[in-house]
Amino acid sequence: MEAAKSILTLGLFTIILSYASISSVHADGKLWAVVVGVEGGGATHPDDDAQDFADVLMTIYGYPSDNIILLTNSEATKSAVISALEWLRDQERSQDGVSIFFSTHGSVDKLHLYDDFLLDMELSNILSEFESQDILIVIDACYSGSFLDVAESISGGVIITASTADEITYDIGFFGNTIFAEYFIDRGLSQGLADENGDGAVSIEEAFNYAYENCADPPGTLMATHPQLKHAYEYTESIELYVDKKTNEYGEVPWFSLITAGAVFSVVAYKKKDH
Repeated sequence: MEAAKSILTLGLFTIILSYASISSVHADGKLWAVVVGVEGGGATHPDDDAQDFADVLMTIYGYPSDNIILLTNSEATKSAVISALEWLRDQERSQDGVSIFFSTHGSVDKLHLYDDFLLDMELSNILSEFESQDILIVIDACYSGSFLDVAESISGGVIITASTADEITYDIGFFGNTIFAEYFIDRGLSQGLADENGDGAVSIEEAFNYAYENCADPPGTLMATHPQLKHAYEYTESIELYVDKKTNEYGEVPWFSLITAGAVFSVVAYKKKDH
């Protein structure tokens, strides 16, 4: 009987530790962002895309202005962008929400900054040092699907690209944005038109789906493009990621729950044996 009590005590203690762990990992963290927009390659509105995204982060999702670095056009030199990403790396922690946004002219595995290229491997190397489990990376550029492998360098989050790896994208003067930013940012997130389930909040998945539907089947004679999404979560059944937080837990059974289950099973088995 004493052994059963000891095992039950272990199980209850483990449950307490479980709740403490959940509280620690999912405590409200800070919100950080680096937002970059550079005109080029015939696109004249990437800087507008970047400004719109920064505005959405601040006005709708509560990002403090001091926690956002916005670089547009001549400000977005390679050294400035690298410094901004390193600043972000040094600020963020595992419980924080992180958003990284690029709207630029692009080619395969390259983002065209004001004076140089940012390679996908360079971005991956910096992101591999991040602690955050909730990182949103948005790359709005031609051939941006070639950056999807960047998702492999982060611990948790989502990367979204405006096109496939062999597809161009474009901006529209009437919109004042690139076609992807118009639907993902301005209409999907800012105006809330992507709120498919009507719960009053637009998840990243909803915003992506809305942008995909409209970019793949654009109005009039506009050329179709096909945004891409890749996640960095091992389990996705119950994850719903928002720009400012992750609301649902991972789909796996965590180690502390397995210990608890084992302890309870041990008590049951001991009692059966005892009788």
